[in-house]
Amino acid sequence: MSINQSIFIQGSVGNGGRNNPADVRAVQNQLNGLMSPPRVRLTVDGQSGPKTCAMIADFQINVVRLRRADSRVDPNGRTLQALNDPTSEGTWVRMSLAPNTPAGPQAGALTPNDQQKYQRLVSAAGPRPELKPAVDFLSYLAENEVATLKLLLNVQNAAQYPVEVMQGLAAMRRAGFTARELAMMFADASKAGAGRFDNALDAMRLVGKGGRIAATLKSIGNVANVLQILATAVVAIDHFKAGRYGPGFAEIYGTGMGMAIPWAGFVNAVQELLFEANPAFAGNPKARAAFQFLLACEPIGAGKTAIDTIATFLEMGVTAIFTGKVPPNAVDQLVARMRNSPMRFWTEIGDSLGDWMGDKFGLWYYETFLR
Repeated sequence: MSINQSIFIQGSVGNGGRNNPADVRAVQNQLNGLMSPPRVRLTVDGQSGPKTCAMIADFQINVVRLRRADSRVDPNGRTLQALNDPTSEGTWVRMSLAPNTPAGPQAGALTPNDQQKYQRLVSAAGPRPELKPAVDFLSYLAENEVATLKLLLNVQNAAQYPVEVMQGLAAMRRAGFTARELAMMFADASKAGAGRFDNALDAMRLVGKGGRIAATLKSIGNVANVLQILATAVVAIDHFKAGRYGPGFAEIYGTGMGMAIPWAGFVNAVQELLFEANPAFAGNPKARAAFQFLLACEPIGAGKTAIDTIATFLEMGVTAIFTGKVPPNAVDQLVARMRNSPMRFWTEIGDSLGDWMGDKFGLWYYETFLR
């Protein structure tokens, strides 16, 4: 199937977009017109759900060639231009095919060595029903994504920690990730090099250990962003294990600033992965305070609080100039608003500092100035 017309949208569609139903339906129809099997056509329902966002990310990675897919189609943006280009259909198909390999046992089929590794992974699941989703995912790869399966089978982590890898895959499937979405994550990781693919498997082992991690990642929605979070967590874990806390937190902050997802969701996902990898770190009050600090650096919340603060003090100044009186309780009301915002971390620091100064210097101040 091919497209027969260009589309125009009033607002952005996808992750963080306005998602007007008419615009969403137009994008869904255009994606369906450009895709080919084994991709599964989207239901044209005008709803921008996880499947639509994942398909937009797939299109951006393979056709638009964005380094970081954001799962969003913007009016007059590059993704919309590519959606209106009939040649994108052929590009999407070609970029999804495995590279040509010489004729022989490795061309399009598992070698005997691959078969042994495959059976070893499947056997790791044993009779445990909770790991069946992982076995089903491997079967999906064997039938539809042989090139990705070969990569997975030949990574050291898959051979060294088969049960943990299977637990991670099963947890991701139970959280709602489709087999196609998981395959996209591994395929995208492989394009970034062997190290990135190893990181993805490392993170998958952590997902299998932590009960809430998969659900937290699923709440992010965008498959490309999930992969970025997993890769960031693995890099940060290496820094923290070596005692390099500054570079570790800088890596987390830098990645979060470059991603179009809710700040708190990103920080919480990385925190859960880090604490699962290093339980001792989870019990460290300094580590928890550091993550509270990162949450308090949420750009939108910080900006709103800054504007609120400036406006409040300007209002107090103007009122004082014209009336000679400072509005009562204005500062207290500002602090109360901060306590109910991402900036509450700073109010807690202020309270603690005030208590400490009172204990330390209160008596001296009273004896010196007030008595």
